[in-house]
Formats: sequence, structure tokens, C-alpha cells
Amino acid sequence: MTVYSQAVPDTGSESETPTRRFYTAADAIVDRADPNITDIYSALLHGQKERPNNDLLGKRDVLGTVTEDKVVQHKVNGKMESMNKKWSYFKLGEYKWMTYTQVSDYTKDLGAGFRKLGLEPKSRVLIYAPTSREWQLCAFGAFSQSMQIVTAYDTLGESGLLHAMNQAKVDAAFLKADQMPILARIMDQLETLKHVVYYKDLYGMPAGCEEAIEKVKAKYSVHTMDELRELGKANPADIVVPGSQDIALVMYTSGSTGKPKGVLIGHQGVMSVAGGIHKFIAPFLDYSEDALLSYLPLSHVLAFFVDIYCMYSGLRIGYGTPRTLTDESVRECKGDIKELRPAVMMGVPQVWNTIRAGMLKQVDKSSWLVRKLFYGAVELKNTLRGHNLPHNFMDNIVFKKTREATGGKLKFVITGGAPINHNVQRLINAALCPMIQGFGLTEASGLVSVQLPSDTSFSNVGAPCPSIEMKLVDVPEANYYAKDGKGEIWVRGPSVFKGYLDDEEQTRQTVTDDGWLKTGDIGEWTEQGQLSIIDRKKNLVKLVTGEYIALEALESTYKNSLFIHNVCIFADGRMSQPCAIVNIDENQIAQMADNAGIHYNNPSEIATSPDFIQAVLADLQHVAKRNSLAKQETLGAIRIDPELWSPENERLTPAMKLKRSDIREHNKDKLEEMYQQMGI
Repeated sequence: MTVYSQAVPDTGSESETPTRRFYTAADAIVDRADPNITDIYSALLHGQKERPNNDLLGKRDVLGTVTEDKVVQHKVNGKMESMNKKWSYFKLGEYKWMTYTQVSDYTKDLGAGFRKLGLEPKSRVLIYAPTSREWQLCAFGAFSQSMQIVTAYDTLGESGLLHAMNQAKVDAAFLKADQMPILARIMDQLETLKHVVYYKDLYGMPAGCEEAIEKVKAKYSVHTMDELRELGKANPADIVVPGSQDIALVMYTSGSTGKPKGVLIGHQGVMSVAGGIHKFIAPFLDYSEDALLSYLPLSHVLAFFVDIYCMYSGLRIGYGTPRTLTDESVRECKGDIKELRPAVMMGVPQVWNTIRAGMLKQVDKSSWLVRKLFYGAVELKNTLRGHNLPHNFMDNIVFKKTREATGGKLKFVITGGAPINHNVQRLINAALCPMIQGFGLTEASGLVSVQLPSDTSFSNVGAPCPSIEMKLVDVPEANYYAKDGKGEIWVRGPSVFKGYLDDEEQTRQTVTDDGWLKTGDIGEWTEQGQLSIIDRKKNLVKLVTGEYIALEALESTYKNSLFIHNVCIFADGRMSQPCAIVNIDENQIAQMADNAGIHYNNPSEIATSPDFIQAVLADLQHVAKRNSLAKQETLGAIRIDPELWSPENERLTPAMKLKRSDIREHNKDKLEEMYQQMGI
């Protein structure tokens, strides 16, 4: 049995577990990627030196659009009516690549352009744009002159953007053209902005953008990305390599409550994580031809870190978008996944839950024999893999179609952002490729622990990264004690952040005087020295019975239901069981009602139908029983929200986490109904 972490001698106390480190870093944690690489920009210079003509960053051009007429159900005055609607799909070209040398030259020119505009080392450049090749080119242009980048989700609203720009005192802003109207609306309230750089994204500019650009030009120096590069080429500047202790990013968290916080991340912090994981990731990849499909927000620390690791290690990065990932979402071309055929993909649990549900719905339409074969093959492959026995022969017999749907070359996928249910991981492991679960947070430069691709266990997030050490600390109010191997996760190492921008008090509450970062997550150790996440401290709820339930862990379990898209669980000290708001896409509700034999006069009535609500509750209670949940963990009541939750309607953060307070406010009448039903 492999033990993935080791206890550091002479550590631990009555209220703390012994400190643990990754088994190859037991004597000393890793603090850099390479003796000479302690900053992010040097990762690019290293790549250029080692593989100057290798492809690095790829993107696809839009060749045109295809419009189709479809009949859709639309709610009018509370009733569902059929309407004709035009749907536009993109036709995309093949991936076009920039080599390490081309990226290095381009970013050096951008950096020189920023200097010509008057920016200096430590000046701050805001990036307010979706994931793209342009995003990283701008970031490395800033890094080439020791400037700091300020990241903001491109879905961040006006108030959040204004807060970030003024608090961070940004000197320049980089954004895509269709974000210009937002900048134009807040520009009179901006305090430090002097320069604006924009690019036209893949999809052109919506109406109103040209007018907004002219409005912004009346107040600021405005340049296109190409103009900034030409300015730099005409006025070259020597590279100013950042110091290892310099700030690289002010990364604004998506924030499930309150204003987003600016997290100060250092260059060495990011590169220590890259160096820490490289040795155990490298054997599974072919850096001469493998690629990462990058489509998650680069303003999220995990996506940013993985991109940087790829630049350092030599993995190609092909950029995609959620709108063009699959063949079904484009026309007259392949989706991003099949076109790139990546070896590595990332996704948050919601992505993998959706993929699992799609697979199983297709399987359940098949004959009894095919269903038996498929489910049996999933269990057999996981068993063979767990005993290190040959199992790849099954890929061409049972799982060929599912593997082809993702390009056929996936070597492993990464999940993070929240715990994932073990049933999802088991299915992905068998039908696609190994899924490695990671645990991280912005304040730790992206990664705290991660599974190895060869790890065949479930329900854990792997061992501590070689760049940090970890311990668990008592949480007596929730009955978690170090003596039982459980407690709040504390981490320490070079990847720990340098504080919250302009918030010393919050920093002191989060990081101890001797450098331990309090993550706020509750964990426990496995026999193999891996970490399992139990829940977050703030999401542990004490019921009227005196027992605690973990909301996020329960939500992960209930997402095993194929009926639901998402779920938000509520409980408090008055209740003996939790209740939930269940999110089901209204496009699926009618089909589900038909399958359940529930009669209705109009589809708009189904979400509030007592029979339908009871059918969904019964399914969720069956999920609870199947997963051996206790009575106090079993849902006592539910109501249905048919509006699909997303960052756009502020039910989810840009990182796809629940915004519990917003969901509560939007469904307060339904919550009150459930409280009355449960006798509260």
C-alpha cells in the first residue's frame, strides 16, 4: 500500500495532528520549479531556451456563422407557447499556434509598449477578459516588465469591477471590445486608470461597442492590442525580470458573499507549486505532442496555475470556450475538444456531473443487456485498475464512443473547486480516463493537495503538494478533533499568499504569525496519508437534535440524482432535517413529468405540482438511502426553481459555486412554504 504523505517528526499536539508532507518532500518542501526559475516570466524564458520552435499557445479563428430556425417553448403571461427562434452557431477553423519564440517576442513587445505608455515595474494592469490566448499574452507582457496583473472575472458586474479597479489602483486596463460599454458606464468613478488596451474577440463586436470605445477615448489613452505591440516594437525596452518575492497578481476572488477580496500572490508562490507537482506529473505526459484544453476562467487561480505549469513544462495550450467545446455546439466543423484532442482537461464538479448525467441517460435508453454490460464494465475496470491489472482492452470494447467524444487522447482530467462525488469519479475513471481530484484556494496559489494520475482511490483530494506542509486543527464547536485525525486544514509554505490587499485585519485572521494559512475547510486523513474534505467550517450546521450536518458534502451526494441540475440545501437550529431548493432546467421538466406519469394542463404548472415535487423528493430520498445517509441528512422537503442557475443570474459564482444567500433571497417564499410544511 502506497502512503502518499509522511508525518514530520516532533510535530503535533493535543489539539493538532502532526504536520504532514508529500512523501518525496518529507525532509524539505519544494520552493521553486528549478534553481533558476523563481518567477513566472522566467518559466516562459526557460521554455524558449529549451524548445524555441515548439508550439505553445493555440487559438481558432471564426470562419463564419450558421443560423438555424428552431421551435422553442417560451413562457408568455405564465403560459408556455411555441415560438420560432433563430439560433446562431460558429464555424471555426483549425488551431493556429504561436511557438515559444513567437510568444516571447510578442510579450516582450507588449511590455515595451506598456513602458512607452509610462507604466513602470510594479504598475498594475487589470485584465477583464474571458479565457483566451490574448489574456495570457497580456499577462506575460506585463510580467516582462515586472508589472503586476489584477484579475477580474469577465462576468463581474459594474460594482465589483469598480471596487477592484479603485482598490488595486490600476494604471491600465486590458479587455475585450465587447466589455467596453461596462467600462464606459463606470469610467467617471475610476480614480487611477490612465490607459485602456482592447482586442476584438473571436465573435466580433456587439452593437454599442464602437460608441463605447469613442466615449472611453475621450478620457483615456486607448489602443488596440496590435497597436500596443507596434508601439513596443518601435520603442524596445530591456526585459525586467521579476524578483522571486515580488507580487505577480492581485487576484480577486469570485466571492459567494460580499465584495470580492484582492488576494496578493507572489511569483515564487506560483512557481513553487509548479515545481512541486512536476516530478510526479511528468511521467504521465508526452510534452512533445500533448496538449491542455484551456477554457475555464483564467481569473480563477487553478486555471491560471495550470496554464503556467504547461508553459514551464512544455505542454501545448489550446484555448476553447464553453460555447464551442462540443460538436453539437458548432456547425460545419469540430468542437474544440475533438479538434484539439487534448491529453489534459480541467473542470469543476458541475461540468463532470453534467457529463455523467448525459452518459447515463444515453445508457438507460439502451436494452437491458447493454445496460448490464456498461455498468458491469465500469465496476470491472475500476477493480482491475485498483489492483494494477490490465484494463485498457475495455476502452475499445465498451467505452470507445465515450472516449471518442472527447478526442480519444485524454490521459487524465482534473477536477477542483469543490468536492466531487465518488460515483462521478468512478464513472469518469472507467469511461474516459483517470480523474484526479485536487484541493486548492486562491490564498495558496492554486493547489494545496492533488491525487496522482496513478492513484486509484476515491473520495479524497490526494496528498499535500510538495510545496506545502499541512496539519489538522481541532474544531471543538463541531466535534472535530485532531486525536481522531480530523480538523480544520492549515497549510504553510512558499505558495501561501502575501495577504489581502488593504485588509491587514482579515490577513491576520487568516494567517498565523508563524505562517499557517487557515483554509476554513474541514478535513481528515486516510490510511494512505491522503486528505479527504469533509466540509467548510461555515457550512457546518447544528440541528435541533444537536447533531451537525455538512451542507456542501450533502449537496455533492444529492447531485447523483439524474433528475436535477443543481441543489442548494438549507438547515438551521430549529430543524431536525434539512430542506432544499432544487434546480431543474425547465426544458427538462415536461419530459420528466411525462416519464413519471404526472398529468398537467400546461408545462408551466409542473414545477409547482405537488405530485411532481413529491416524485423528485422521493428520488432524492432514494439517493440518500443508496449513499447510507443518516436520517438527519435526508431531505425533509424540497421546492423547485426552474430557472437554470448561472453566474449571469447571480445564483452561482464565476467559479460555479453556489451563492447561497442569493438563492435564499430569490426563493424566500418557497423556503417559507417548506418551513411551514416541516412544522417550523
